[in-house]
Parts: sequence; C-alpha cells; structure tokens
Amino acid sequence: MALVLSQTDVQRCLDMPAAIESMRTAFLALHAGHAQMPPRASIELSTENLALLMPSLLQTATQASFGLKLVTVVPTNPQRSLPSISATVLLLDATTGQTLAILAGSWLTAMRTGAVSGLATDLLARPEADVLALFGAGAQAPMQVWAIHTVRPLREVRVVIRDGAHYKYEQLVRTLQQQLGTACPPLHRTANAHEALTGASLVACATPATSPLFASPDIAPGTHINAIGAFTPAMCEVDPATLARSRIVVDQREAALDEAGDLLQALAQGRIAGPATWLELGQLVSGEQRGRQSLEEITFFKSVGLGIQDLVVASHVYERARVLGVGVEVDI
Repeated sequence: MALVLSQTDVQRCLDMPAAIESMRTAFLALHAGHAQMPPRASIELSTENLALLMPSLLQTATQASFGLKLVTVVPTNPQRSLPSISATVLLLDATTGQTLAILAGSWLTAMRTGAVSGLATDLLARPEADVLALFGAGAQAPMQVWAIHTVRPLREVRVVIRDGAHYKYEQLVRTLQQQLGTACPPLHRTANAHEALTGASLVACATPATSPLFASPDIAPGTHINAIGAFTPAMCEVDPATLARSRIVVDQREAALDEAGDLLQALAQGRIAGPATWLELGQLVSGEQRGRQSLEEITFFKSVGLGIQDLVVASHVYERARVLGVGVEVDI
C-alpha cells in the first residue's frame, strides 16, 4: 500500500523549522557520501513545455530510500487558470523497491527551497542581523522570508519588485500574514535597490532576472546574501563585483557549474576564482569548515536545488503523515 498525499496533506505535515532540520540532514548525508544524485534530466514536451526529472538515493545505516521528483513547466498554463510549474514526488523504499508515497510537490519544493536559505543564513549571517532586503515577490518570496525569520528574527523586510506590479506585493503580504500570523515581521515596499539595501544585513534574491538586481557598492560589509532565483547559465541576480568581494558557498559545486548563471558569468569574466575555492553547504553543516569568519565578511550562498533535498523532506512528510493519519492509502 502506498500513501497519496495532497497539497493540503503536505502542508499539515511540514512546517519551516522541520524543513530546515531536514535540510541539515540532507546536506550532512550529501557531504558524508550517503547520497547519490544523477544529473537532472530534461525532456521537451513541446516547443515551450518542459519536464524535469530529479532522482536521488539516500543510503545510511538506518535508512535506504529513493525519490524521484517530476516537475513540469508549462508557460501558457496561467491562461488555463493553472500554475505554470507543477511538481510530484515519488518516494520508494530502496531496500524492497516498494512505493511508499506519492506526494504533491509544489508546497514541498517551495518549503525546501526556502529552508535551505534558512540553513545557510543560520550558518553564515551575523547573529544580530535583522533587516532583510527581498528581491522578488513570486511564489518563493514568502518562503524565503519565513525561513530567514525562523533563524534570524526580522525587525524589517524591504521588498523590491522590478516590474512594478503592486498586486504581487499585496499578495506577498497576505501570504506571510497567513503563514506567520502575529509573528509576521513588518514589510514595506521600497522604490529601488539602493533604498532597500541601505542598512540591510540580509539579502534574499528570488527572481528570474537575467541581469544583476543591485550594484556592489550598495552591499555593506558583513552582509549575507542568499541567491536562489537564477538556475540557468543565462540568468543572473548578483553582479561579478559583489561576488568578487564575497565568500562563496554553494549547495553543490557540480550543480552550480551546470546551472548557476551568477557564478558562471563571473567566472567567465575572470572576476572570481574557480570552484575549488567555493565551499559546499555540507562542509559548513558538518563543521569541516567554519561559517562566518568575521563580522565584516560578505557571504554569498547560491542554491540551484538538489534532488536529495526533496527526498529528505518527502521522507519527513511521509513519517509525519503516518503519525497523524493523513493521506489516502492506495494499492499500487
């Protein structure tokens, strides 16, 4: 029997603190060599539509599980009143090969993407950091705020939206108020990047930008930057000058070299050193490398997303669902 978990079921079983701890588990396993992740496969469904397949295997002394996430990208879906990106996660017992669960993947993906920024922030941001400059107001924006607020209680969130769509900002505020209630930090929209960054010690970039979102002089010493929007070589949120001033941490070097446009463009221009100088998040989680080395250091975390993140979060949701009696069992 397999457990089918809807979006609502997944939401009941996963909160941000648990998601952040799942990311800690995922990156410890990856660093220890307990995880296998073949390269992400991409299949064109049509001229515009795309399917992405992300398999991963986790094998430890106590757990052997396999996950496969399927993501579809259909840019015209909003015209059908459907989301442009949809995701489903398949969870299997790697010892028996049996299907354990089929999970709606959109909320799970958004949570794990936010949670990895939360983990990086916890390891790299200054302890007193409490003002966040947020670039973007799409689906991932509230997760970035929620995750960062979990590890560094925020005094203020300044939001920068390039396209000028005020409804996106209003939707962001409503979503965060629903998620955090009275714990929601104060938000306000700023006129430009310079205004948002003046006095900010935390930055979150969650946009599909193809050119830098801000200028390097606006980044003060001691700032921590999370960049999760750019996931192709042509995309870029952070300029080479900022990266040249920063200590660079990535989720995985191999994945970053395939997809992290920010880093690839700076590398091609000779503005930053090669990937051997980049740290992986697992090195910080394991204690092999120190997090922040000084109060003045600028730290930059780049995430492109890894299948092991989905697998570990899906495993947590599955176990939690069994405890809560959530989901529908089906015979597969």
